[in-house]
Amino acid sequence: MTKVEVNNVSKWYGEVSALNDVSLSIGSGILGLLGPNGAGKSTLLKLMGGQLHPSLGSVRVLDQEYQGNHRLFSRIGLCPEQDALWDEFTGEQFLMGMLRLHGWQASDAKKRVSELMSWFQLTAAATKRVGGYSKGMRQKLRIAQSFAHRPEIMFLDEPMTGLDASSRVLVSDIIRDLGEKGVAIVVSSHILHEVEMLTKEMVLIHQGQLRARGNVYEIRELLTDHPLQLDMSVSNSRQLSKALLDCEHVVSVELNANDPSKLTVFTRHQNQFFEDLPRILQSEDIQIERLYAEDEDMESVFKYLVH
Repeated sequence: MTKVEVNNVSKWYGEVSALNDVSLSIGSGILGLLGPNGAGKSTLLKLMGGQLHPSLGSVRVLDQEYQGNHRLFSRIGLCPEQDALWDEFTGEQFLMGMLRLHGWQASDAKKRVSELMSWFQLTAAATKRVGGYSKGMRQKLRIAQSFAHRPEIMFLDEPMTGLDASSRVLVSDIIRDLGEKGVAIVVSSHILHEVEMLTKEMVLIHQGQLRARGNVYEIRELLTDHPLQLDMSVSNSRQLSKALLDCEHVVSVELNANDPSKLTVFTRHQNQFFEDLPRILQSEDIQIERLYAEDEDMESVFKYLVH
């Protein structure tokens, strides 16, 4: 089921274009929104979260539009990049206030606040002023408020900022659990490994345009101008090299001058390569000791797409 539909959306500020003709459909589960700083990620999140209106195009959330539809906001959770907490409130007062604004009864809100404080390991600081919280504690509180009211959709902008290693694991587990329960979650980040902790489904955005969507392997397969490099160690590298060069998808094969068991293969289609390799190894009676894809990680894919 589609929960967010972005249709040919453009957004500009004066003569500066932040997004250019972006279309995107989002269903349940976690979607990573990746891009360098200034790529348009935050603008897209604000458009989907109802904080901005598009200059062109339309955004529909849960098959509705935001215009004159304030009740829609109660079904959405947002953790913006900016830190704007109520510093004079205690942690539990802040969450209680958020829930009351969403229409929760005081008794239900109190139970929910206690639950959230426990999940985020903030119970000891529940009655302390938010203004005295550390950066990591403030970030966890901001994430907690984004789904305190049990929204159907969440937009998280750089949610791992300021978190230490243990808090990142804690927050990642909570976000993944929500995604598995059917909440649609869009996580924006410019740090690839942070998103990879949460999901393999990603959208890459650069200079206000969507460049690719899919998991890392599907996106890598699209980059035919950048052959995938695979390093191998086998029992007979020359014989395997000859057999591989007969495959149309193999661009080149390089033998290692210092180690006769090693070779490097460049292929335009990794799926086809991995389909052909077992057959070739069996027919040529070659034993494989090691196979390593040098640049199929998301970091390399991202560099290809933005450069």
